[in-house]
Amino acid sequence: MSQLAPAWTEAGAGLEVAAAALVRARLEGVRLGSLPGPNPPSSLAQGFAIQQHVGPLAGKTVGGWKCALPPAGKWIVAPIYSDSIVKGERYRLAADADKARIEPELACVLAHDLPARAEPYTAGEIAAAISDVHLALEVIDCRYTDPHSLPFEQLLADGLFNHGLVLGAPITLSNPASMPSALDITLSDATAELVNIKGRHPDGDPLLPIVWLANFLSTQGIGLQAGQVVITGSYAGVLDVPVNQPLHVRFGEAGSLSVHFSTLEE
Repeated sequence: MSQLAPAWTEAGAGLEVAAAALVRARLEGVRLGSLPGPNPPSSLAQGFAIQQHVGPLAGKTVGGWKCALPPAGKWIVAPIYSDSIVKGERYRLAADADKARIEPELACVLAHDLPARAEPYTAGEIAAAISDVHLALEVIDCRYTDPHSLPFEQLLADGLFNHGLVLGAPITLSNPASMPSALDITLSDATAELVNIKGRHPDGDPLLPIVWLANFLSTQGIGLQAGQVVITGSYAGVLDVPVNQPLHVRFGEAGSLSVHFSTLEE
C-alpha cells in the first residue's frame, strides 16, 4: 500500500495547488517563482507526494528514474517521463534556450519488474534485474525562475532538475555489477574539443544508488518496472553545451554518443 496518502492528507489542498502549478509549468513552459498555495511542502514526504502527483495529473507515464545515495536530510529520487526519453540524436529545447545543460551518465535498463516488498533488495538482485547499460545524457532544467533560492522540498516536488534523457548505445560489460567508477568524459563539436574531464561517479559504485532506489520506493508502495531506465549520477557534474550544432560525447573506452540540441523549428 502506498505511503504517500498520509503526507498528502496532512497538507490538504495546498499540495494539490502546488502539483497543478507544476503540471502547468511543464505543459506550457512557464516558470514559477516558487510553489503557490497557503501550505508549500514542509517535509520530504510532502515534496515527494507532490512529485508523484504531477505525472498522473499531466497524463505522463514513468519511463525511468534518477537517483543517488542521499545525503542526510534529502531524498535524491525523481521520475523521468517516457515522453522525455530521446533515443535519436535530436533533442528539442525551448525556443529561447541559449545553451543546454547536461550530465554524462550510465543508464541501466530493467529486464523485469522489481515490485514493492517488505524484504530489502540486495545488490545481487538488482544486478540480476538489469538487462543493458547504456551511455546517457541527463538534460538539466527546472520549472523555477531561481531554483537555488528555494528549499529542497520544492526542488524535490519538481523532479530535481530533470528535463529529460538522451539514451545512447549499450556498452559491453561482463555484468552490471562491474559498471565503471571512473570514465574520462570528452565533449567535442565539429571543429574542436570543448571539454576533457577525468570523470568519476559521485557515489563510487553506480549500482548502489539503484539498490537504494528500489528499497526506498518499496517503502512508498512503488515498484520499478521492466523497461524502465535508471540513472545514478554524473561522471562530470553539469556541463553547459552549445545548441543548434552537432556534438560528440566520448565516455572513455565505454563508447561515444552524438547529440544535437535544437531550438529551431525544422
